[in-house]
Amino acid sequence: MTQSFNSEVNGWVNIYKHENVTSAGIIRELKKIFKKNKIGHAGTLDPMATGILPIAIGEATKTVQYLHQKNKTYIFNIIFGETKDTDDRTGVTQKTSDKVPSSKNIEEFLKKYTGIVEQMPPIYSAKKINGHRAYSIARCGGLPLLKPKNVEIYNIKKVKEINKKEFVFSVTCGTGTYVRSIARDLGNALDVCCHVSKIDRIEYGPFNLKNILSIDRLMQLNRDIDSLRSIVKPIDTVLDDILAVNVSNQEACKLKNGLSIYYKDIDKKSSSGKVYTIYSGSIIAICNIEDDFLKPVRVFNL
Repeated sequence: MTQSFNSEVNGWVNIYKHENVTSAGIIRELKKIFKKNKIGHAGTLDPMATGILPIAIGEATKTVQYLHQKNKTYIFNIIFGETKDTDDRTGVTQKTSDKVPSSKNIEEFLKKYTGIVEQMPPIYSAKKINGHRAYSIARCGGLPLLKPKNVEIYNIKKVKEINKKEFVFSVTCGTGTYVRSIARDLGNALDVCCHVSKIDRIEYGPFNLKNILSIDRLMQLNRDIDSLRSIVKPIDTVLDDILAVNVSNQEACKLKNGLSIYYKDIDKKSSSGKVYTIYSGSIIAICNIEDDFLKPVRVFNL
């Protein structure tokens, strides 16, 4: 594979993260494959978690913030009997109990845990406190002073019972939601000991388990230029809820140089005050609508 090809790659790759593989580790491998330093992900997964990890390559990194705003769906297991300091099976046991809540009590909790919910992040999380990660403070024996945050739970339900102490749940939620915190909150509300034993992210915005790739498979495709090119999704994949507008060559040139263009034929209600522009099939810029003008706020160097 040539350097010139890799330098042209800009888009999204839908990667499946296996257990005990870090999100940062996947980024390092992709930088080797695509020979690019400009690679990032939208929303890390815990090392024990599995599932979808969308990766932005090249100019697609400029759209990461738009994926952050989209919903995620997780399948996760909760085991009753032990409370862990990490709220998952990797932590140290803090408390034990043989008490298991009834299905009725669980359903009542889940009904209340829908909509806008105030949620405290786990102390072992990547949240920053005065420049330090919460998990770093916790590992040193400190207690991170975290603040609760409102998150949105669109749908949460019990899927099945694996045995008398381990249940499977699914949740579709908004940005900032911690699955481990759901287990902790359930335990506190029902006065039981529990923790998450498994987390699998099965959907994230436009990305799902269809056409998902492992790092091993991607490394195999690295030997075939056409195959590798075919699995990179367009930059605008994550802009599916933003109106696309075609512009002329002259207008595209202005936008690329940071200049606004006159463009009055836009339904402002359907565009939510923002559009992305296209010329000759290539994305040019994400723009704010200001009166009858399009003002570029993010320009793509393609």
